Amino acid sequence: MRIAIGLILLFVIVLIPKSAALSQVLGQPYRVSDREVEQALKRIEQGSDRFRSSLDSALDKSPLDGTSREDEINAYVKQFYEATKTLRDRFDHHKSTSQDVQVVLERADRIDGFLRRERLTSRAQEDWNAVIANLDQLANIYDVRWGWNGSGSGPGVVDVPDRINDKDVEKVLKHIEEQSDRFRSSLDSGLDRSRLDGTREEDNINAFVKDYYQGTKNLRDHFDHHKSTSADVQGVLERASRIDSFMRRIRTGGNAMSDWNKLKVNLDELARIYNVSWRWGY
Repeated sequence: MRIAIGLILLFVIVLIPKSAALSQVLGQPYRVSDREVEQALKRIEQGSDRFRSSLDSALDKSPLDGTSREDEINAYVKQFYEATKTLRDRFDHHKSTSQDVQVVLERADRIDGFLRRERLTSRAQEDWNAVIANLDQLANIYDVRWGWNGSGSGPGVVDVPDRINDKDVEKVLKHIEEQSDRFRSSLDSGLDRSRLDGTREEDNINAFVKDYYQGTKNLRDHFDHHKSTSADVQGVLERASRIDSFMRRIRTGGNAMSDWNKLKVNLDELARIYNVSWRWGY
């Protein structure tokens, strides 16, 4: 019996992660990756170009050529292109929201209504159907529940809750960066006046802070290039957890603990935005 219990304990110990921080991440559902949004936008842009080309060809061969109906669909396409350009510009500057996507969908709906009333070539219709499929994916990414009705008006939008705004993420990252600098300054000051000055413990916390800064830098770089994911945030939180453990074990004095607790509030918000279920190890 003792041998069996010993083997069970050994098995449990082997399964425990070396880093305590790893056990704090309860789940890793991903915030929609900026890379996924980038890919969806690119597919829409490329598909729209193909559709415009096949539409122009179809109109030239149809009874609509040179009529006010041709002017109408060309105006709809122009408005759709303007909306997708606005969405692209706002996405590239981390400002895109579901409202931008709603405008794109409303303008696309006018085109869809026209094509359902005026049958053109099968090629034009197929190219448009491909655009619609990509627009549906975009609506899903930005949490816009959309129903195509051909009117290009508000009733087509069933619900419009916001996707996490890139501007909101930018604000949180900036708060974290600023608060991290305040914490590092107060920590340095507290360590210099403490019994830890010049000891291995000071080396340890400095190494933890350096590692944490590297994690936040990686996250910032990925965010700026539309590639950030919850895995990047998880890395930041795991490194922050080592600092947190140190701060709870050893009192450094001064404002270090207060500044660290404020930073943790910002990190909790970051975890929420990226859908990382996080718990500090108390």
